[in-house]
Order: sequence, then C-alpha cells, then structure tokens
Amino acid sequence: MKGRPTSFFYQSLRFRFGLLFNSLLFLCVSIIVYSLYTNAKTELDRSFSLQLSSAANAVLQKTDINPIAVPLPKNGEFFRITYDNEVKKTELINNLPQDVADKEKWRMVSLKKYPENGGSISVDFALSAENYHSGVRKLRQLLYIYLPIAFLVSFLGGYLLSGFFLRPLRRIIHNASKVDLEHITLLSQPKTRDEFYHLTDALNRMLMRIDEQVKQQAAFFTTASHELRTPISTMLTELQIFNRELLDADTRNLLDNQEQEVKRMKALVDNFLWMSQIESGNLRTNRSEIDLAEMVLEISEGFAKQMAVNGQRFRIEFSPVDGDFTVSADKNQVEVIVKNLISNAVKYTKGDPVIDIKVFQDKKKGIMISNFVSRDIEDPEKLKGQFLRDTFHKDGFGLGLWISDILSGKNKAKLSLNSVNQKFSATVEFDGR
Repeated sequence: MKGRPTSFFYQSLRFRFGLLFNSLLFLCVSIIVYSLYTNAKTELDRSFSLQLSSAANAVLQKTDINPIAVPLPKNGEFFRITYDNEVKKTELINNLPQDVADKEKWRMVSLKKYPENGGSISVDFALSAENYHSGVRKLRQLLYIYLPIAFLVSFLGGYLLSGFFLRPLRRIIHNASKVDLEHITLLSQPKTRDEFYHLTDALNRMLMRIDEQVKQQAAFFTTASHELRTPISTMLTELQIFNRELLDADTRNLLDNQEQEVKRMKALVDNFLWMSQIESGNLRTNRSEIDLAEMVLEISEGFAKQMAVNGQRFRIEFSPVDGDFTVSADKNQVEVIVKNLISNAVKYTKGDPVIDIKVFQDKKKGIMISNFVSRDIEDPEKLKGQFLRDTFHKDGFGLGLWISDILSGKNKAKLSLNSVNQKFSATVEFDGR
C-alpha cells in the first residue's frame, strides 16, 4: 500500500494565491516607486539647473565694461568671464577647475549679454555636481530598499489574506476527512452561497450516492450469503455423513477433496456475511462469560481431520496451568477470530508441522497462535487490511485477518501479527474481563 504523497508548502493553494497577490501588488508598487523616483530625479535636476542659471545670471548682471566691474567668486562658485569686442577676446576672470569638463563632478552653464558700448560679455558658470549625484544615489538606494520591503510585505499580506479566504476550504477538507463510510454524515454547508457552498453541495450529493451504493452492496452480500448458506450447509452435511468405508480409496479421496472445497466455500460465504454486517454498521456485540481454554480445545478438535491429512499437530499450552481464562466478549465473534487464526496457521504452515497455541493469563488474557512459514513476511500488520494477502501466499480470500481485527476491536481486544525467523504469530489480547 503506497503512503500518502509528500506535500510541500509551496504546493498549496495558499502559497500560490499569496504568490499571485504578491506579484500583482509588487508590480503595482514597482511602477509607483519607479514613477516617484523618476519624478524626484527630474525635480532635483530642474532645481539644480535653476540654481545654476540663477547664480550665473547674477554674476553676469554684476559684470560691466565701462567702467570694468567684475564680481569676485563666492565660496563654491567657479566661473569665467570673457569680453569679446570682435577684435580681441579678453578673460576678465577665470577660476574654473581644470576638470570642469567632467560631467560627473561639475555642471556648467554659459550666459551672454551685449553691452551698449559694443561687444559681448559671456559667463561660463560651474557648480559642483556632487550634492546632486549624492541626492540621486540616495533616491536610488531608497528604491532598492523599498522594493524588497514591498515584495516581502505584499507576499506576507497575500499569504495571510489567502489563508483567511481559504479557511472554508480547509474546514471542508477537515470535515470530509472524518467521513466514515459505515456512518456517512453530510458536511455542513456554508451560509454564503459562494463557490465553497457549491463545492460542499457537490460533495454532499456524492456522499449520498456513495451511501446508497454501500447500502445496496451490503444488502446484496447479506441476501446472497443467506441464500448460499443453506445449500452449502446441506452439501457439507451430506458429504460428512456419507459412508466412506464401502468406497474405494480414489472415491474416498475425491469425497474428501469435495468436502474441503465445500468447507472453503462455506468459509467464504461466512466471511461475506460478516463483511456485510461490518460495513453496514449492523454488527452487534452480545457479551457473555467465555472460557478461552475450552473454546480453543473445542475449535482445535474441528481441525483434527484436516490436520491428520496434512500431517500436522497442535501443541496447546495453558499459562499458568491453573489460570482463569474467562473473558467477557461475544462468543460467536470470538469463535470466528480463533477459527480464522487457526485456519490460517493450518493453511500456511511449512516445514515444522507443529502449530503452537498458547492460552495465557498475564497482565492481560489472550491467545497466541504461531507456526513456521516458508519465509518472513515484511510488515505483517498490513495483512489486516481488507482483501490483502502476502505475495507468496495466494490461498484464501484476504478477509479472515481483516474480519478478525474488526471483531477484536468490537470485543475490546487487540490483534497483533508478527513474523520473525520464519515463524509467524498471531496474538489476541483482551482488556480486562
């Protein structure tokens, strides 16, 4: 039986919705932040250009030729004033740095005016661009910081919101996982007629169809089992009372084989009847005082003929010899458990023909049946599943251990299976009296 597939958090709808919400929000935030960055950078550039033009214009207005008036540079101001009378260019002042052409360090603007006495006065004004570039870098850094924060916040917001919106779906899954096919109960429908309401409605309609089919199947198995039990019991009785002493060996062998096949068919019908009762939920437990020792002796006698044919024998032990092996349980159901376990031991014993049956009274009372098999069985507890058989043992129908396990639980007992060193054991322990 395959285990449940591993589920990772990134495979959940909650993660996918969170990622979708995050992607959309992150895209919107990115556009907004980039737009803010572009506008801020443009505003910084415009402000710096305005400052540069204003300072250059102030220097130009203070400059005159007749008489010569030249303003002195203030701290952080760098400019060059040139007078051109169309005959000669004269630099009146020049404190421009040598690397003024480096646009990463400097910004420069050129202005010109024409005085009344002719010629032209031009001013080349430069300011350091370090503050401007520093401001742009800070804006860019903020952009790099805010975007990851926006991504994280949007993802967490989307993850939390998707968890809130998917809460009804988780509730539906939780309720659906608790549905028992023996007692099908419909899921409670959400009050809001949204998609979750329609999903719950569809699941409820499916559960009603399943419930109807289960009931029809249980009714069929019950009816068919009852109908088959009478003719099979009649056939078995006629075969058992047939006088074999007057027959030759081949005919006796043929009748013995037919008797075993009829017994096998009867066991199958009985198993189907038990299965229909279990799955329909109609199984009732009528408790009474049962002596496990007497029951084991009676049931083992019923296998005497088959044991003789197979060359097998029982080794029955009572521990302690004078123990009280009385338990409170349903006699018919406990008989089915013990018969199934002994039948399996007789059917699958290989090598050593001895089948050990131990009735014990320790902290708990119970029965242990053990026998040697052809090979060790991996994870023998799986054999308690419905219609499950060991790979190397194809006999049987895969119902006996499943029925025994269910009936054990109904009688406050526990069925344990074990396989060590090619010895298979089945133990039934009862809780108290």
